[in-house]
Amino acid sequence: MALLEVVNLTKRFGGLVANDDVTMSVNEGEIVGLIGPNGAGKTTLFNSIAGVYNPEKGKILFRGEDITQYNPEQACQAGIARTFQIVRVFKGMTVLDNVMVGAYLRSKGEADARNRAIEVLKFTGLYPKRDYLASALTIADKKRLEMARALATRPTLLMLDEAMAGLNPTECQAAVECIRAISREGITILMVEHVMEVIMPISDRIVVLNSGKKIAEGKPEEVSADPEVIKAYLGGKYVARS
Repeated sequence: MALLEVVNLTKRFGGLVANDDVTMSVNEGEIVGLIGPNGAGKTTLFNSIAGVYNPEKGKILFRGEDITQYNPEQACQAGIARTFQIVRVFKGMTVLDNVMVGAYLRSKGEADARNRAIEVLKFTGLYPKRDYLASALTIADKKRLEMARALATRPTLLMLDEAMAGLNPTECQAAVECIRAISREGITILMVEHVMEVIMPISDRIVVLNSGKKIAEGKPEEVSADPEVIKAYLGGKYVARS
């Protein structure tokens, strides 16, 4: 059984069909990349899985349970955590307090939440900056802080929405190493990303959306050679190496 199953999902905004009969799955332990041009429906699909939107049609199953109508709190309680395309840290709070917010989901009290937050900060490399205000961090560290806050909820599935956007090559490589470390901890990852040089090597499978529809799915080398994907998105700019 797949950890996450999206079955014939359709989400509309008025006359706009953002997701059109999308079916995909994520198996336990996988890193699955979700790619496509701007406006393809990637973030809408993320938001439906995370409980921000309820689709008009289709089902979302997590560990075999129907979570289609869950709200964000219920989705997080079920084990789904996510980051955002535009970072949403609590700027007036310290790095430690930001992560404690996530830790409170499953903690018994303040001391327990603090211990969990410290554990995650050490894991993500942010512990030396634990007393910094979140507003003082670089964009790379803010993105890592969002990842840490999500990890503090002890997720089974971590969804990353453009975790590499705005980062330089060195910062991208550090983020990739962090994601691989998270995967080694047994956490399943679904990630939206535009940086092909990042998402292709790190992903076990790639799902491609275009104009709300799924147009391809498979191993990175298969997807990058798909004529429809090249026409819709890649334009021959990237060729994955097996």
